[in-house]
Amino acid sequence: MTSPATDDGILLSFPRGLLGFPQLTSFRLFEPSDGYPLKFLQAVEQPEISFVCMDPAGIQPEYAVPLAESEAEELAIASPSEALVLTLVVIPEDPRRMTTNLAGPLVVNTRTRTGLQVALPADRFPLKFPVFKS
Repeated sequence: MTSPATDDGILLSFPRGLLGFPQLTSFRLFEPSDGYPLKFLQAVEQPEISFVCMDPAGIQPEYAVPLAESEAEELAIASPSEALVLTLVVIPEDPRRMTTNLAGPLVVNTRTRTGLQVALPADRFPLKFPVFKS
């Protein structure tokens, strides 16, 4: 995703909100230079609400989000190269046990910066996929 480097992050729109937060539709994505692979998604409407997320390709290279045709149309994604996929991360007291949710990825059109959280079957896509191998 191309964007001028600013401290204000990249403004993203999620018209349907996120699961559990339907009222939050505008977010800023921050990519700290020393935080790879973690990124931060902060709600514009309620800045005290933020999520840790990551690009799952770094830990699960074969991970792909099977978008329904209606979801691809809603996001106006013309080709896979326009899609940025992020997964939400849970950081427990012991960060070595960090997990990411592969069943509820965020898919963002990098051209329009509009996103959608997709619900995938948990029997095929784990809710708590380990970020670090044991």
